[in-house]
Amino acid sequence: MMRPILLLLGAACGLVLWGCNGPATRSYYTLTYPADQGRFEEPRPATIRVREVDLRESYRRSEIVLRPDTHELRYDRARRWSERPQKMITALIIDHLRASNLVKQVDEEVSQIPADYTLSAEVEAIEQVQAGDQALARLSMSFRLVRFKDDALVWTYQFDARRPVGEVGEGSTRSTVRALSEMLQAQFDLALDDLAQYLDAPETPRLARMEEPEEAPAPAEPGAIRWRPEDPLNDLPGVHADPTPMGVGFGAIYVPALSATRQEPPVAVYDAESGDAVAEGRPGARIVLRPGTYDVRFGTGTLAQQIRTRVQVDDGRTAIVPPTWATLQIDVVDEQFVPFRGTYELIRMDNREDYGIGFGADEQQGEKVRVWVLPPGLYKIIRSGGTYRDRTDFATVRLVPGEASRFTLVLDGDTGEFLGAGEVDPSQTVDRDQTWTLRGVVGGSVVFNDTDQAEQQQGTSYGASVFFDGSLTYREDAHLWHTRLELEEEQTRAPEDDYFTNDADRLFAHTIYTYVVVPWFGPYARAGAETSLLTRHQAIANPAYVCPPGPDGGLAAPCSTRVVDGPDGPQTLIDVDRDAAEEVDRLELGGSFAPLQLRQGSGGNFRVLRKRTIELDLRLGLGARQTLANGLRTYGARQSRPDPTADDPDRVLAVYAYELVEDSYVTGVEGTIVGFARPLPWVTVSTEFDGLLAFDQENSSFTWRNQISLRLASFASLNYRYNLTLDPAIIDETQTEHDVQLRFSYTLF
Repeated sequence: MMRPILLLLGAACGLVLWGCNGPATRSYYTLTYPADQGRFEEPRPATIRVREVDLRESYRRSEIVLRPDTHELRYDRARRWSERPQKMITALIIDHLRASNLVKQVDEEVSQIPADYTLSAEVEAIEQVQAGDQALARLSMSFRLVRFKDDALVWTYQFDARRPVGEVGEGSTRSTVRALSEMLQAQFDLALDDLAQYLDAPETPRLARMEEPEEAPAPAEPGAIRWRPEDPLNDLPGVHADPTPMGVGFGAIYVPALSATRQEPPVAVYDAESGDAVAEGRPGARIVLRPGTYDVRFGTGTLAQQIRTRVQVDDGRTAIVPPTWATLQIDVVDEQFVPFRGTYELIRMDNREDYGIGFGADEQQGEKVRVWVLPPGLYKIIRSGGTYRDRTDFATVRLVPGEASRFTLVLDGDTGEFLGAGEVDPSQTVDRDQTWTLRGVVGGSVVFNDTDQAEQQQGTSYGASVFFDGSLTYREDAHLWHTRLELEEEQTRAPEDDYFTNDADRLFAHTIYTYVVVPWFGPYARAGAETSLLTRHQAIANPAYVCPPGPDGGLAAPCSTRVVDGPDGPQTLIDVDRDAAEEVDRLELGGSFAPLQLRQGSGGNFRVLRKRTIELDLRLGLGARQTLANGLRTYGARQSRPDPTADDPDRVLAVYAYELVEDSYVTGVEGTIVGFARPLPWVTVSTEFDGLLAFDQENSSFTWRNQISLRLASFASLNYRYNLTLDPAIIDETQTEHDVQLRFSYTLF
């Protein structure tokens, strides 16, 4: 019994799934049009038998044919002919011929009385031609009339008609079939008119009677560029490697790309007569256009500074613009050849034209070096804000027609001063186009600190620190993956202490992936972890006792509580069994990996502002935070009173009770705002606000980090930091930290 039941259940599930999903939707199309009656007043005394139309092998299928390129065909399985196309076209021709009243009889089959003539036709192309986002209907046919009595070919007619049908899409297929029907009707009317001329005078047969050929393209204007078979530019490797489709009836313009990057400015194409913009493309790729005359503009600078040329586009040909210009790529690096977003200006020397401000590239934002496209000549690179008369902080470069120049500009990262410049060995520069980039910096600092953070040593202190900052970046097309690793250890000592305290102890790892949809936006996904490696303590003014928490929320041994009468009423006192308790002069805040904070998030990354002296980025999405306390403590219930058992009357009995921080898990909306400003050449200001608005709102948290840096030398800076933190998972109050650092650094790689 079980087997039939299982089979029935399986069949039922299959029917349900089939009903839910269903077969793929298909659309079917047919060629049709109403034939005009009585095109000719009197029929010719002849009989014509119409043979079934023949199709070339490429079109002898039920799918509608799409042609994205002259050398490529595609078959749309979702859009098909309702019956064999040769059968549809044959039926239309027979009906059209009969309705025209051209001859007295039209046969479909071989009869006992042979027909005077046999009409055959071949469809050479019936398709939708695609050029970019535009579509055309194309129908190409040839007709042949053979005389039966001597099997002689007496008349031919052929045509290749095309008609625009709008943008490529589902609706364009319907428009294409409609246009094919209309073209077949119009062209067969012309064919019948031509056939009537032969039948009226059969004694003078005329072979290859064809539609009037199209006029030859008008010669290009003087100075205009057009395709020439002997042009050596036709053999450019980039032209042969370009896969841009070019539909039948179209031509193309090709502007060579001189640099190895994709950062050259776009190419704009305008109609030569109206001046309207008709297309835009990139150097190194065909720009597909209808035959005609166009103005091409491209290059760096204003419209007046851009390169302009006139191009004649011919059907099926690619007109290549000769490279009379040059390209310039300027890599901005510091003295360790680390790329950064330094600024400069570019001026042409012969006419003192300013071509604008250039920037280096910020790797963490996925930026790439700008490529200048310029007229040949001598150019001066100056410090941003300078003039062509500058005698310091400048460099010159001569650009040669048709060549790409790569220039390295070494700047001081804080002052903007020129430290070196020139065309150097590419092996000594950082390749901005490489897929993987590795960076590492080590350094140290001398610190003066004042903080009230609960899990760190409070008060003023001084000391020294060491740090390591490393990053690994992967960049390929629109994909950007950036990983950071930061380690900072700081030992401080208060003036009254004889020991150093581990004050700043931070291990931070973060990875983020961004898909750059457009230069100012891309979705992201990120994950990170932050923790401390060593045990941390809080120094206290007087030796004290520490009371651990009890299981019932009170205090555990060696501590106990009792209630006494105080001046303001009952008062709870903490008693300590000093024989069992240990007196301490430091409070332990947490051990290794206490706490371990994990963060994850995804959303959108926005580049809000990019100016020479200020930058602003915004990241917004959904996030999650997990805090693993690992024994982290928070202290409360501090009690100080005179010690009656002490010989010293000023002796104070100090008692601290602590609580263990609990693990937490929070989800919500996360947001990050990152700002950077350079108000003076040697001063930088950075700010970062990273917050999570929890869905329960009670556990919302944020961190606001700020830093002002005064550059003293290439390896030393004086920094002031101010941080503001709210993290209810650790302590339910806002914590602050500010310090002054004399920081030294050295780049490893």
